Amino acid sequence: MQKHLSVITHAAGIVHINRQNGHLFWEEENLDPVVKQYAKKYLVQEGFVEQALGVLNPETNESADLFLDDILRKD
Repeated sequence: MQKHLSVITHAAGIVHINRQNGHLFWEEENLDPVVKQYAKKYLVQEGFVEQALGVLNPETNESADLFLDDILRKD
């Protein structure tokens, strides 16, 4: 298993997320602290940190699947 999940962001460039503790570090060293905070919020909001830590719930929503099945059957 890889030690880091790497994500390319528009403002901060490449951000690496440690898969063991969720620590973020940037390839570009001289980033503005505001840009770093923006990138951190984006990565958390979009689920990249959860994905790196392996805590995303991979279970599907059965009610949504049943709804789609009903729509497909009605012709």
